[in-house]
Amino acid sequence: MADRIRFVLNDQPVELDGLSPMTTLLDWLREHRGLRGTKEGCAEGDCGACTVVLERADGRREAMNSCIALLGQIDGQAVRTVEGLHGPGGGPHTVQVAMADSDATQCGFCTPGFVMSAYAFAAGGEKADLDTIHDALAGNLCRCTGYRPIVEAMTKVAGLPVEPAPKPQARTGSASFDGSFHAPRSLADLLAMRARQPEAMLLAGATDLGLLASRSRKPPSAVIHVAHIPELTAVSETDRQVTIGAAVSYAQAMPALIANYPTLRTYLARLGSRQIRTMGTLGGNIGTASPIGDMPPVLIALEARLRLTSTRGARDLLLEDFFLDYRKTALAANEVIESITVPKLWPHEVFFCDKLSKRRDQDISTVAAGYRLKIKSGRVEDARIAFGGMAATPKRAMAVEAALKKDGFAAAIAAVETEFKPIDDWRGSAAYRLQAAKNLLRRLELRVASPGQAVEVEAL
Repeated sequence: MADRIRFVLNDQPVELDGLSPMTTLLDWLREHRGLRGTKEGCAEGDCGACTVVLERADGRREAMNSCIALLGQIDGQAVRTVEGLHGPGGGPHTVQVAMADSDATQCGFCTPGFVMSAYAFAAGGEKADLDTIHDALAGNLCRCTGYRPIVEAMTKVAGLPVEPAPKPQARTGSASFDGSFHAPRSLADLLAMRARQPEAMLLAGATDLGLLASRSRKPPSAVIHVAHIPELTAVSETDRQVTIGAAVSYAQAMPALIANYPTLRTYLARLGSRQIRTMGTLGGNIGTASPIGDMPPVLIALEARLRLTSTRGARDLLLEDFFLDYRKTALAANEVIESITVPKLWPHEVFFCDKLSKRRDQDISTVAAGYRLKIKSGRVEDARIAFGGMAATPKRAMAVEAALKKDGFAAAIAAVETEFKPIDDWRGSAAYRLQAAKNLLRRLELRVASPGQAVEVEAL
C-alpha cells in the first residue's frame, strides 16, 4: 500500500491520497486547493511569481519556487503561501502593509511572490542594506511599476519580529508514493532502491529535474528522492578539508564554503536566486553534467573529490575525472554521489573565480572559471585552473597551467587557443568564449600583480 503525502500548509495539516507525487506544488495549490495568489509565470524557477516559503523544523524560513517543486518533495515539510499571511485580528500582515504603504504592489500578478520573498527576508532578521535586499529580491524579476518602492518596503520590514514557525511532523521511515516516487530515509535504503531501480532518476532539489514536470509537462516515470539521507545532508569540516553532502542545499552549504573560500561570496550570490538556492544542491549540479554548470569548474580548481557509493561499497574520484563526455559521467548505474570533499587552501595559496553571463542575476554561465594558485616571492609556483562553457564538459586547463608555471601569464593566455575548442550557441560564439577566457586570465594576472586594477564592471 502506497504511503500518503503529509505536510503542513498555512498552519493546517494536509494529507494527500490518489494524487500523483509528480504534480508540482504550484499546480496543486492553484488547481486542487484554489490558492491562486501563487502564480505561474516562467514555469522554470526564474521569475518568482510562484514564490512560497518553506518553513523548516529548525525555525528557518526560506523562499522557494513552487513551480518546479514536486509534491513528493514536500512530504514532512511546512509551506506558507500569500493566503497564509495574517496580521493582528486577521488583518493584513506587516509585510503586506509595508508593500501597500510604499506603493510597491505593481499590477498584482507578481506582487504575491514579492510579498513572500519579503516575508522570508523579514523572518531571517537580516540587515536592511541594499546589497542584502537586492539579493533577497533577485529571484523576483518583475519591475513593471518600478523597483524603488519595493526596496523601500523591504527596508521597513527588515528585522521585524515574526511569529514562530510551525513544526512539521517529519517522517521517520522510508516512504513510497504512488509506486513512482521513492523517499528513503537511510543510506542503506537508498542504495537498495538504487540497485533495484537503476533507471529511476535521482532527485535532490528539482531545480533541473523539476522542469520535466513544470515546463515540459512530461514528469519522470520514477524518481528516488535523496534529500532525507543523513550522510547526504551533512556538512563537516576538519583542519584540512570541507565535506558537503550531495543533497545539501546551496543555502546550507554557503556558510562553510564562504568561510573557507571568501571569493565565493559574490560567485554564489549569482548562482540562481534565493529561491533556487533553497532547493538546488552541489550534488545535483554535478550529477546533471552540464558543461555550463556553475560549480564544477570552481570545484575542479579546488581539487574536489567525490565519494561515490553503492551496495558494493564506496570509492573516491577526483571531480575532474567524473565528467567523461557531454552529459556522460563515471557514475555507475547503481551508484549515488554521497558527498563532495574540498581541500582547504594551504599557506601561500589564493583562490579566485569568475562567471560571465548575459545578465548578472538568474542566468546560467556562458563562461565560468576557477583558479587556485600557489604564489611565493611574487612567482606562481603551482596552479589549478578549470573552465566551464569551453568544452563538452567542465574541464581542467592543464596546458594553461603548465604554460603559466613555466613562462607566465602571456604564455598561459596563448595556450587557451590550443587547449580549448568551444562550440557556438546562442549564449556565445566560440570566438567570444576563447577571447573571454583569455581576458579572464588577464584579469587574474591583475588580481595577483596589481589587485587595485582588477575592478568589478557591471552594466547598470
